[in-house]
Amino acid sequence: MSYKFIPVLSEDSIRRGLQRINKLGSPYWDVELYDTPRMHVLKVHYKLKNFKTTWEFLNLVANQASKLRHHPTIITTYNNVSIECTTHDAENSITEKDVNLAEAIHLEYQELISKDVSKDVSKDVRMQ
Repeated sequence: MSYKFIPVLSEDSIRRGLQRINKLGSPYWDVELYDTPRMHVLKVHYKLKNFKTTWEFLNLVANQASKLRHHPTIITTYNNVSIECTTHDAENSITEKDVNLAEAIHLEYQELISKDVSKDVSKDVRMQ
């Protein structure tokens, strides 16, 4: 079986990618280096409104991962979601695939929380 070469991003390219993603708002993505096994990841932690919203978000993440053909590592507990992106086929390094997936996930999160905020605002207006 032959593997396609996947270029690893330079530190500067990763920094530019993070700036583009983090312009969308908090929480902010960052880079983490693990020593055992050696691995560079893009990572973020989201706190959502409740368990139902968490699962709605996880479904949006799954759709983006499927569309981009790249999966993140996800750890979730109730309304807390931690996500890491790395490319295993590039020796657990950060590639354009990771930056693109992180950006798509962050866009989904920003849209979801803005939708939740507008629901809360319209609920408050009706109660007055």
